[in-house]
Amino acid sequence: MVEHSNGGHRERLRARFAGTLGAGVADYELLELALTFAIPRKDVKPIAKEMLRTFGSLSNVMVATPEQLGAVKGLGPSSVVFIQVVQQLALRVRREKLVGQPVLASRLELMDYLYTKFAQCTREEFHVLYLDAKMKLLADEMLFAGTLHEIATSPRDILKRALELNASGLIVAHNHPSGSPDPSGPDEMFTMMLVQAAAALGVDVHDHVIVGTENHYSFKGGGKM
Repeated sequence: MVEHSNGGHRERLRARFAGTLGAGVADYELLELALTFAIPRKDVKPIAKEMLRTFGSLSNVMVATPEQLGAVKGLGPSSVVFIQVVQQLALRVRREKLVGQPVLASRLELMDYLYTKFAQCTREEFHVLYLDAKMKLLADEMLFAGTLHEIATSPRDILKRALELNASGLIVAHNHPSGSPDPSGPDEMFTMMLVQAAAALGVDVHDHVIVGTENHYSFKGGGKM
């Protein structure tokens, strides 16, 4: 009887979602509806509400780590994998949306993309966004994983690739898994070396962005380039 009642609720929720293209459902209901595909015979409304209570927002759910998701009561291994699939779909859609678009036309969109990219990284990753003369993204490539303290890198590697892509400019970005986006000494030194070397080749370094847990640091915005 409970199962039948739950099934009716799910059908009504799905019908409301379909009828409004999602606009007529609350955040917890959207999570609830998604979870019905991973947990077919269980009332998932309490789980959906608990996820929002735990993470605070849908965007935080979309960047939660497998360990964090697994700690939510009611979410088993298959449910965690399902949510990870949704997370990856969201990330790849954002990546596709950014490629070929004017990167600096929407600073907020760029930062949203970078936050999503680095959200689940437990190690430091250094990425380069290569741009053409119209500020469109040619490529987003990870140069290395580690830290500037541990891994010796050179502006030469970045600029060599920029010339291969015929890029007119670039944005470099990396994350600080520790949480604070404040630049380190090596961060500042590397940025200065890159800007100087790029200028000699006629390549513009538009910014170096460091993404922390909750905020970010822009070398351009901070007046350091």
